[in-house]
Amino acid sequence: MTASPPPPRPFNPPPRLRDTRLPPPGEVPAVLTRGEPGAHTYFSEIEQLWASDRAGLATELRAYGESLDDTHWERLNNVNYPPHWHTCVMVECYGTLQGVMAVENLLRPARLTPGAWVLYVDYIEVAPWNYRVPQNRALPVARDARFKGVGVTLLGEAVRISVGATAGGRVGLHALPQANEFYSRCGLTCVGPDPDHHDLVYWEYEDGAAAACLTALGLSA
Repeated sequence: MTASPPPPRPFNPPPRLRDTRLPPPGEVPAVLTRGEPGAHTYFSEIEQLWASDRAGLATELRAYGESLDDTHWERLNNVNYPPHWHTCVMVECYGTLQGVMAVENLLRPARLTPGAWVLYVDYIEVAPWNYRVPQNRALPVARDARFKGVGVTLLGEAVRISVGATAGGRVGLHALPQANEFYSRCGLTCVGPDPDHHDLVYWEYEDGAAAACLTALGLSA
């Protein structure tokens, strides 16, 4: 089933991120935009933009026994997707890219709601400086995220696109191991490891769950 994303609906409330470096930390306005990626060089340009900071983040995580999976950019760059396969969503703050997401324009069958469709999130990542180090909450925080709420903002936009594409707010995705806790907090249902997708855990919003969960997190769906 093919669906062309409609123009975005106005946010209510407008998107905002929490800037942890403000004295005291507080919310600041963010800019959310949609667009179709051009050639695959689009993804490689973002990779170059974040490469140095991502390498530093990987070093920090290793000090706490964790790792950063950075192979997904390579996958997006090398797979020959058909034209118009993705819609990209970008979050900017202070004129700098803070997070990016790629959703498929071709809806997929839902796994939790037989006969229904879901919008599939093929890729989602926040800028390296927006990671909390370490992510294991049992350990002291070596470095907090610069901007908080980037991932939730992107996920909320996926839900909004899903609604506009007649998928009823249903969203599905495969999560990297370090992101499973995040998707659980956002109220997605864990379907389980997918042997057809490198055994990554597949998550999906059940009917009606997305709006309630995201509203509880302070985001308009």
